[in-house]
Amino acid sequence: MHTLFVRVQDNSGSETLGQIEINIVPFTMDRNLLWVDDFPSTNFVQLDYAMPTEKEHDDLWRALCGRASGFDPTRDEFDVASGGSNSAPPKIGLVGRYKNIIWTYSSDLVSTCFDDIVRFTPESQIETGSQLVVNYLSIFLAKGGHLLTEGRSDRTGGLAAMLQPNAMVFPLNLRCEITGTQEGCEGDTSGVGCMAYRDYCITMFDKISGTFRSDPDMRIRRESIDGLDRATRDDADAITAGNPGLPATLTLWEEITKAGRYFDPRVRGFNYVEIYDPAYWMTQKQVKSQGCFHPMYRMRARNLSSPVNNTAIAIWVTKYSGIVPDVESGVAVAAPSVHFGFEMWFFNRAQVNALIDLIFEKWGIKAG
Repeated sequence: MHTLFVRVQDNSGSETLGQIEINIVPFTMDRNLLWVDDFPSTNFVQLDYAMPTEKEHDDLWRALCGRASGFDPTRDEFDVASGGSNSAPPKIGLVGRYKNIIWTYSSDLVSTCFDDIVRFTPESQIETGSQLVVNYLSIFLAKGGHLLTEGRSDRTGGLAAMLQPNAMVFPLNLRCEITGTQEGCEGDTSGVGCMAYRDYCITMFDKISGTFRSDPDMRIRRESIDGLDRATRDDADAITAGNPGLPATLTLWEEITKAGRYFDPRVRGFNYVEIYDPAYWMTQKQVKSQGCFHPMYRMRARNLSSPVNNTAIAIWVTKYSGIVPDVESGVAVAAPSVHFGFEMWFFNRAQVNALIDLIFEKWGIKAG
């Protein structure tokens, strides 16, 4: 660590002493895959399948990560709950050991650490002496690392966790509504520097289940019609079309849709979903997607009249996809990262396995 001191004198002769600490962390990237288990749960008696137990969630993700070459759960798994009441994310030094990271999170912002990393402070809310959180996932991406982020993304969860709680009103334009919804686009435009906009190329957030706008031109939003029935591959996107091995459809796991279960389709659609660049609102506000926005899957709503039907819920993250990580040892490749606005535990196992296999193959770590 290096410490720099800067002394400044103003016109009145008053002096201010500033201290800048510089930490140098090597990114050796000598290991293949790190799984960050940031999805807190308990081993309750499973009845309605509205949530996975701790064991159910861990069993699924250990099996999926086991499809990567060299993955060792005793070394390559980081459970943020291992610190008890002082849950904390992995240190940047650990992150720098890996070429590929999977981060699974929850919508419980009290117990989940994902928001501590991605939380963005708008320029208008930065105060003198503020100590801003370092988003080392953005640094990891810029170094050529590959990242898969996913989890329970309803309400305050998902990438929207980067927002201050009072700004979580949807749909929301990241460029100019980073401090809350605005009449036009005259708000704080520092949102272009947030991870979701700059690195993931997302322009607008939306939800199936969340707090919605009350604008007079806002379409009616109801979970009874907005719930997800399935996800379909977006073959209109060039990157997605170039990967025909992706499952054409992602359907809900049969265990969660049985009669009497929480997500029984006769009762409700699946609503733990975050939505990206919704056409109904972007058209209304004359906003266009960024050129680097590449949908992988779009949702089919329970009712096709839903304003969010056919909206992106899974994307390729391509901003740094051309970078080959400079690793200390081993082999690395240039490849896109990926983000899913839902937790895969709720989806068809064979389809999820095929999806992970294709991603690991692109990352150059698929076992066998």
